[in-house]
Amino acid sequence: MDKKLLALAVSAAMIAPAAATAGVKVYGKAQVEYNVVDVEGQDSEQSVDDNAGRSRIGFKFSEKLGGGLTAFGKVEFRIDPADHTSGGTNGTAPGLTDNGTSGANALGARDAFVGLKGSFGAITAGSHNAPYKIAGGVKWDPWAATHLQARRAGGMTGGTGIGGHNGFVRNSIQYKSPKVNGFQATFLIAPDETNAGGTENSGDDGDNDYSVALSYKNGPWHAIFAHNRNNNSSANGGDEKLTKLGLRWKSGMHTAAVQYEDVSNADRVDSGGSANGGQAYRIDNENDGDVWWLNYQFKAGNNIFTASWGETEDDDANREFEYWAAGIIHKFSKKTRIFAGYTETDVSGGGADDSDAWTVGIRQDF
Repeated sequence: MDKKLLALAVSAAMIAPAAATAGVKVYGKAQVEYNVVDVEGQDSEQSVDDNAGRSRIGFKFSEKLGGGLTAFGKVEFRIDPADHTSGGTNGTAPGLTDNGTSGANALGARDAFVGLKGSFGAITAGSHNAPYKIAGGVKWDPWAATHLQARRAGGMTGGTGIGGHNGFVRNSIQYKSPKVNGFQATFLIAPDETNAGGTENSGDDGDNDYSVALSYKNGPWHAIFAHNRNNNSSANGGDEKLTKLGLRWKSGMHTAAVQYEDVSNADRVDSGGSANGGQAYRIDNENDGDVWWLNYQFKAGNNIFTASWGETEDDDANREFEYWAAGIIHKFSKKTRIFAGYTETDVSGGGADDSDAWTVGIRQDF
């Protein structure tokens, strides 16, 4: 076992009782998959990994300050039980083709922030998941962070920073409203002029990038709206903008969801990790396009049978990626599950190759 990771695990185990007393909660997830990936024109490859980035360890903390005010925060790190390397040390989720070669460290930075909450809602500063990313998106996809996931495979945008459904927005401030009659709003801004905002590498193009999401829940219905603006004035088409609408219905044994994304002047959504076999199923830089995703789940006892379909259209390149996945999730308990399934992405118009993958995995939350 990696010595740094072993030392961290031992230290966490020793401090956990004291941390709980002090208002600190240690939590995490560990996931490993065995998968076989077949890309058109290439030999199939098998691997044992968690290169989709589900495994993590984190610390949540809080302190009641009186007058209805609470100080709180979290610090979370990515881990890889299979490789003991992060591939995510730059703060972005690794691609499925990483194989642990892009980083020698056992830990990779995820979200970390500190803030205050009360009757007014919550305000935090640090590194966050963009509201766009977790409104619907990865929260609705039962295959998120597995080889069967929709993002980067043709069913959802990927992208780092304030882009689509990958990575984190650094140097940011976020406000989350209280829930009022089923409504809740979240707004994030990255105003840091000294570090080029949330996404850019140099200059001031990244200043004041923002992401906003609005959620409404009523009975079996959950509706979302989200919008991102990545200030990228150096691009030929101007700022990158993403808009998302989604609707989910959940009743008894059945869950169904639909999500639509509109992408204008792609920038960050043309970055980040690739899908199975290293294929780039995304809208090209400075192009426009849209993305559809549908999902259905049927729960029978401790089993969830689920199927997803998605389509990414790159309007300017006249290219289309069609994604689908199907499989079963068996939950031994609230913390332990096994899963298995098949996914395929078909390409029309070039730019990548068709691919398919089989996977079986196990995950434990702690």
